[in-house]
Amino acid sequence: MTFLLCWSLAQTMRSGDSFLPRRTLTREKINELKLQAAEPDDALVETKMNGAIRTCRKCRALKPDRTHHCSTCRRCVLKMDHHCVYINKCIGFFNYKFFVLFLGWSASTCLYQSSLIFRYVLVESLDRAATLYFFGKLGLFNLHLQTVSVFFGSACLGLALACFYLMHLYFVANNYSTLEYCEKRDDPDYINYYNVGIVRNFQEVFGTFHEFPCWFVPVHSPSFRKRDGKTFPLNTKFTKVD
Repeated sequence: MTFLLCWSLAQTMRSGDSFLPRRTLTREKINELKLQAAEPDDALVETKMNGAIRTCRKCRALKPDRTHHCSTCRRCVLKMDHHCVYINKCIGFFNYKFFVLFLGWSASTCLYQSSLIFRYVLVESLDRAATLYFFGKLGLFNLHLQTVSVFFGSACLGLALACFYLMHLYFVANNYSTLEYCEKRDDPDYINYYNVGIVRNFQEVFGTFHEFPCWFVPVHSPSFRKRDGKTFPLNTKFTKVD
């Protein structure tokens, strides 16, 4: 588990893969994109209030659906989830799966460690009490104090990470990013056009059922490698967003 934890963290640190390339847009190109936004068969779902295609003034680039500009990284991030302050990296389209796995393996490692310590304190340490007696009562107390402190630290951290992990599994199941959930959860008229069902939502992040072994290791599935992070399957029950 520790190996998978470290591997997932290393893969998560590769946030640069989710950055949108910078490129200058001419005025003629911007006007052309604005005209394209009015087309009924336009592939873009998200547009500005006036119907214009979204562009980033700072990166001077076209912003595909679900792309946001990170003020910390100063780059546009494909399907930006959030900027993680603990690793100082953006979580986006190409490293979101690794981030979720990092949370899962971190929670599992902490809880497993706390379970081992719990077993040691309640079972094995009682059998060794007579052997450790020559250290004196104070020495035995200090041993237990340190062990119990590590136990509570691991257990609390593991539970916190487990809650965070379950929250992101909820986001995956409903095809939300953290930004989308925080921005839209209080909007009664909001419709999640990217929610294509729990099964397909999970497959978008982790891979198809034929690629099930890839679900638990921080590598991209073959089907995921074919995607560019700029277009997403849409729920056919709904029409284009205004």
